[in-house]
Amino acid sequence: MPDPPRVGSAVTRLRAAGERVTTARYAVLRVVDAADRADEHLTAEQIGARVAEAEPAVHRATVYRTLTSLVETGVLSHVHLGGTATIYHLTEPASLEEHQHHHQHEHAHVQCHECGRVLDVPPELFDDVRERLRAELGFELDTGHAALLGTCRDCDARGIAANPTPGAPRRS
Repeated sequence: MPDPPRVGSAVTRLRAAGERVTTARYAVLRVVDAADRADEHLTAEQIGARVAEAEPAVHRATVYRTLTSLVETGVLSHVHLGGTATIYHLTEPASLEEHQHHHQHEHAHVQCHECGRVLDVPPELFDDVRERLRAELGFELDTGHAALLGTCRDCDARGIAANPTPGAPRRS
C-alpha cells in the first residue's frame, strides 16, 4: 500500500535535506499523519505507544529522538499545551528554509484547562491581536508554538468557573 500523500511529501523533504529515512522515521510519520487526519492531537508518549504497536522493534527512546529530529528538519511541528504536554503535527512549508525562518503553521491551538480538550483554530483568528501587539509593543506573536488556555463551551455550559491556576486541582 502506498504512503499517504503527506507522508510521501515528508519523506521527499527529508531526502532533499540529506536526511536518512529510517524505519522509525517512517513509523512516526505514518502515526502522526493518521492522527492529523483523524483530528487527534498526540503527545510523544502516545506516538511512542502507536509506533510500538506498528513497529515493535523501534525502541521508545528512538521515537523521542526521531520526533526531535523531524521537528528540527521542519517535517513536524510541535505545540506546547498547558502543563508539560507537547503535541505534534506534520508540516507542509513551501520550503525547509521558510520553515526555519518563519515557523508558519496551518492552524493554531486553544486548550480548555478544565477538561484538557484541544481545538484547532485558524491562525488568522488572531490577526487583530497580532497587529495590535506589533504596533503597540513591537512584539511578533507566534500562534503556532503554544496553545492558548481558556475554558471550552462545554465546561462553560456546565458552570465550571475558570481556574486561575492551570493544572491546579478543582474544588467542587
